[in-house]
Amino acid sequence: MSTLHALLEAAPGTRVVRGDAATVIRGLCLDSRRVEPGFLFAALPGRRTDGGRFAADAVGRGAVAVLAGTEIGIPPGAALVVADDPRAALAAMARRFFGAPDERLDVIGVTGTDGKTSTVALIRAALDRAGVPTAVAGTLGRAFGESRLPATLTTPEAPELWAFLAEAADRGARAAAIEVSSVALAERRVHGMRFRGAVLTSIGRDHLDYHGTEERYVEAKRELFRGLDADAFAVLVRSARGCERFAGDAAPARVVTVGTDDTADWRVTDHRPSATGAAFRLTGPGFDRQLHSPRPAPWDALNIATAVATAAALGADPCSAAAGATALDRIPGRWEPVDEGQPFAAIVDYAHTPDAVERVTALARSIGGGRVIVVLGAGGQRDAGKRRPMGRAAGRHADLVIVTDDNPRDEDPEAIAAPLVAGAREAGAAVERIAARDAAIGAAVEAAAPGDIVLVLGKGHESTQQIGAVLLPSEDRELLRCALRRAREVS
Repeated sequence: MSTLHALLEAAPGTRVVRGDAATVIRGLCLDSRRVEPGFLFAALPGRRTDGGRFAADAVGRGAVAVLAGTEIGIPPGAALVVADDPRAALAAMARRFFGAPDERLDVIGVTGTDGKTSTVALIRAALDRAGVPTAVAGTLGRAFGESRLPATLTTPEAPELWAFLAEAADRGARAAAIEVSSVALAERRVHGMRFRGAVLTSIGRDHLDYHGTEERYVEAKRELFRGLDADAFAVLVRSARGCERFAGDAAPARVVTVGTDDTADWRVTDHRPSATGAAFRLTGPGFDRQLHSPRPAPWDALNIATAVATAAALGADPCSAAAGATALDRIPGRWEPVDEGQPFAAIVDYAHTPDAVERVTALARSIGGGRVIVVLGAGGQRDAGKRRPMGRAAGRHADLVIVTDDNPRDEDPEAIAAPLVAGAREAGAAVERIAARDAAIGAAVEAAAPGDIVLVLGKGHESTQQIGAVLLPSEDRELLRCALRRAREVS
């Protein structure tokens, strides 16, 4: 609880144009449907609609103040606050409202095209084992201890994020690792947050439907590093495109690099993958060990190294951190095996960018002795330019690519599928088009022989399929499990 005046003190460029600055605020909210009596409603502009349209509804539900970017009409009885930058103002107000928990937590922001979710999970595993209780927020939701909250966005809106961090700190967390997306940075959701560390996992192509160009996409991510101070650190994977620019952005923070050559501070060498995991050597300041992980990919080894480097930068014991990170065998939807006793491997993975599809299919080819069968789709109303490259990436390493639907939303599914099909054929793979996702997964299982690898890509942990405005239950791991059971019963 706070007064409106106290919140505005934390947010330069804001002013009360109507109402009383002494108004008591009991909560902050962006969704008018979730407003409770005493709340401040943030009427922010969105991609599809303007929050100002819902201001009257919010006041009707009990909002005592409305934050907007311009003067808007609201019912009497509520204060109107106008901000030069309403999203930045909301973030600053949320930080003040929830008692600045970033002053009690070592907050680590993780950004990158691919690898954010896995790296956040590994950082948590590393720090927990090293005796630093750690909260996480990202694509898989928000969690601390046994508490779990589902995710609606990769990076929650500022009120939800600050509320979570405050609760975690109150319950004993000493650190927090959060995924920070390019969209969240552009929309100022973490504006004003004190990051003890920032991590860059990779740079590829994504979210161009939002940013417009790759340069703007990268610029958004660079903002995370530009806000670091001299007491902070940046952990950069050297293979990330433009890594040097991010290192420059991070000054005056300490820069720590992760890679596979002698120029990296933390080095992964002698990586030996197999169907059951991987062995590799990790060398860093005061650390040199042979490690084994149940996760086989070379990028998993780099993610583990990144987690250990992050823990060490916080002052944690790297040996304990490495033990924690290498013990993590399951990250939902990230190279996640589904085993129903079948004589071939069946894997679900979230890969939904050209780079990620390339890496996952190449790994399957390198560790498998049989054919690689890929089920692949692409989201509707998202970056259409990545679809053909995704198809080509799959086709380069797969024997059979089955193109299916993946959240078509309001776009024609056949228009989404066509460039995927074309790309896969260009790369030389056999291609089938099966729109229904359950049928496509079933066809992949039916086509598989002993020693093959079936990869179901794109949705990973997701539990719904969006067609138009309707969300239908659909979970790749369960669809794959059912298909495997059916095949077993038939045989």
